[in-house]
Amino acid sequence: MAKNKPNQGARKTETLTLRLDPKAKFLIELMARERRQSITGVVESAIMAFAEQHTATACIYDESTGTNKDQVISLSRLADEIWSTDDSSLFHTFGHVAPHLMDYEEQRLLEIIYASPVFWLQYPHGTDDDQSMDIDGKVLRKYWHELLAHAEATDKSSTVIPFAPESEPAK
Repeated sequence: MAKNKPNQGARKTETLTLRLDPKAKFLIELMARERRQSITGVVESAIMAFAEQHTATACIYDESTGTNKDQVISLSRLADEIWSTDDSSLFHTFGHVAPHLMDYEEQRLLEIIYASPVFWLQYPHGTDDDQSMDIDGKVLRKYWHELLAHAEATDKSSTVIPFAPESEPAK
């Protein structure tokens, strides 16, 4: 049987390299044998169980108030709220829902976006407190790769340098 090509429904996976204590690795192998699963299946199941049992604070839609507000939700639900196969959309949502969980490089990229008029629906910032709501996701997607290159090129700067695309003047 021929292998599925990516455009024929094959599931995309990521490679993760871990350093484990030999006893922990043996325990995973025992679990895999007991469950008749692969080691990957055991690790994925353990991660999903952990994500269901542990929580984080996130700014998400609250049906009772009809607004976005900070709520304590499971990590599993948080992943569901943020996840997208489009990197720019995932980043934009992450910056809106849980910016406090971003690492330094992600925070820096978010600051570049906020400092760059080209990404704003309304510039200067509107009246609400949540800047991420004023970011134009379509424009962010359009310039995503240029933005990443700009962030890498300016990562040694002690100040945030706004992004301005070469193909179009800033707003």
